[in-house]
Amino acid sequence: MLSIPSKSFRHPLAFLIGRDVEGHWLAVETHGRGGGIFADRSAALRYAAFETGHRPRAVRMTAKTLRLL
Repeated sequence: MLSIPSKSFRHPLAFLIGRDVEGHWLAVETHGRGGGIFADRSAALRYAAFETGHRPRAVRMTAKTLRLL
């Protein structure tokens, strides 16, 4: 049986919501663990809120240009 090091779970998921250079809506996990491209802002927000368990302040909007790695 494999065990996952507890260190990978020290920081709870948090997301930034914004646009890329082409204007697509992105949700980008702040520690590089996930994210995606979405049809609109509300879809990106729904995804990020679900992934973070609807924790307060876990999802933030940004005016900076985002990109997926």
